[in-house]
Amino acid sequence: MKVKDIGEFALIERIAQIVEHADERVILTIGDDTAVVKPTKLDYTLLTTDLLVEDVHFVLRTISPWRLGYKSIAVNLSDVAAMGGFPDYAVISLAMSPETDISTIEDLYRGMAEVARKYDLRIVGGDVTKSDKMIINVAIVGEVEEENLRRRSDAQVEDVIMVTGEIGASASGLRIILNPKLKTRVKEASKLEKAHFLPEPRIREARILAKLGINAMEDISDGLASEIRHICEASMVGARINLSKIPIAKGVEKVAELAGERAIDIALSGGEDYELVFTAPKELQAEIEKAFADIGEKVTAIGEILDESQGITAVDWFGNVKPLKISGYTHF
Repeated sequence: MKVKDIGEFALIERIAQIVEHADERVILTIGDDTAVVKPTKLDYTLLTTDLLVEDVHFVLRTISPWRLGYKSIAVNLSDVAAMGGFPDYAVISLAMSPETDISTIEDLYRGMAEVARKYDLRIVGGDVTKSDKMIINVAIVGEVEEENLRRRSDAQVEDVIMVTGEIGASASGLRIILNPKLKTRVKEASKLEKAHFLPEPRIREARILAKLGINAMEDISDGLASEIRHICEASMVGARINLSKIPIAKGVEKVAELAGERAIDIALSGGEDYELVFTAPKELQAEIEKAFADIGEKVTAIGEILDESQGITAVDWFGNVKPLKISGYTHF
């Protein structure tokens, strides 16, 4: 059965049944002119939106609808995490061909509903329309306390630069997805593909970091090097990164070898890791490491914040200091 066979309102009814999530803060949800919710209670409201376009951000033949739905919500949740907050509500707009199978749309929203419930997000509304290509727009409302809000502009000279988790997995997974011949030659292929398809926003970790008193923070969506540059430019500081300290995910080295690239370049520029890169006073480093050990998660110090006059540099494995090669995903 196709979308054109049931029409807009029947499609919306099916979507509403999938994403329904009872919550006392939601007064009216899908089915009225607008959603009606109780206001957030904390000091600041967070607003973020993300647009995913077929053949630009995803290719339908390489990703299941369920995974696409999951990822479309997860990447927005990562933005909320980067600010030190947590999510409340989402509205989703979807454009698709009338020839799209109903099962595709239902699976897409099942993926959305899964990650939404996992991170206590309520999908309360949206819109559907017709398009030659699938377009997904997710808008999320979140909240954060004034003291826990984290900006990219708050890095301080002598801060330690740290990252959560491991880097390069998603970009390596994408290379395997686009070149399936690599899959049989990389032992960690399934794990790398999962990192690309099903990123996990670091909301819990970001909340811990904010409460501990870190300074600047960003999520790693466009590439580690690019995010470090964003922090430095916004904070008017410099940075020095130790390349040997970057926690590169297992399997990235093998993918890089097979693809004729360097693992460090994939880690620095690949993007879509959705880990956190942040700066913190050096005296907090041990406390941060203990807090992450207590929850079974990884965090690694990879450099330090310097005076702006010293630029953004990297120390290689031989002790040589050179300008950090900065590239990452940009839309234009």
